[in-house]
Amino acid sequence: MKADDGKECLCSALAINCFQLGCCLHKSPRCKCAHENQDWMTKLGDVAPEKKIRDLVIPGTHDSGSVTISNYKPFAAVGLCQNVSVNEQLRRGARYLDLRVGGKKNSTLIDDTFICHGMLKGGQFPDVIDEINQFLAENPREFVIVEVIYSPKKHEMSSELLLRVFQLLSSTFDEKMITLEDASSWFRLNHVTLGELTDRKKSVVVLINDKMNNGFSHGGTHYSLATVVKEFGCHKNLHFMNNKWHNTAHAFSLLESNETFLEEASDDCRSFLNSQFVLTPQPPG
Repeated sequence: MKADDGKECLCSALAINCFQLGCCLHKSPRCKCAHENQDWMTKLGDVAPEKKIRDLVIPGTHDSGSVTISNYKPFAAVGLCQNVSVNEQLRRGARYLDLRVGGKKNSTLIDDTFICHGMLKGGQFPDVIDEINQFLAENPREFVIVEVIYSPKKHEMSSELLLRVFQLLSSTFDEKMITLEDASSWFRLNHVTLGELTDRKKSVVVLINDKMNNGFSHGGTHYSLATVVKEFGCHKNLHFMNNKWHNTAHAFSLLESNETFLEEASDDCRSFLNSQFVLTPQPPG
């Protein structure tokens, strides 16, 4: 990819069904989009409401919230995978967001939750969720997949703070979310269409990783995965997504691994195929 001044620009990308969306690393020149793509699903739904969501090539971004990490922090050049806001990523066409969340140990305040990438801390998590909600308010017929990933070994949250995260997601997205009832009835990826999402006024599905859904207790209540899905509409990521991180720094190996993944998963029509189409720097030696 080339920036405005013609210089080559390092890119980070992630995609569902192998579509690449370039977002430059923070230290590199920024790239301007020729046009905005904030309503591409809406336009597609107007001409093809019968199109199944599973059959779409859906752009996504890797470590989507990492733009909030200060570039003055040590190793920030490695941790900054994006250099435009989450809202701007959505306006450019991304419909899958990869959010890494952590929190201040022993805190119970939602404002003490933050975006992170490894050990690097970024901006407040609620601010990023607000950006997504603002985009959806302005574009109610777009559909966004939000995956929230938690690594307690790096930024451990108390059970109460974890509960606050689920409450934030549920209260912010509210009726726009795919609920347990939806997932148990009409929201089946091998059937659901753009037109149906529009008719039911659903515009976001929230997925969580194992570390967020392995159960916790607070105030005498145990929050199992079933409870989290029922009360907060946050689903286990593996129930909806077949995710592949290729973990290579070599372009040929990335292409080969991606092709193998898509071939092997071609019959899986009940899940999104999430091919992390990125080159990953490897340690020396």
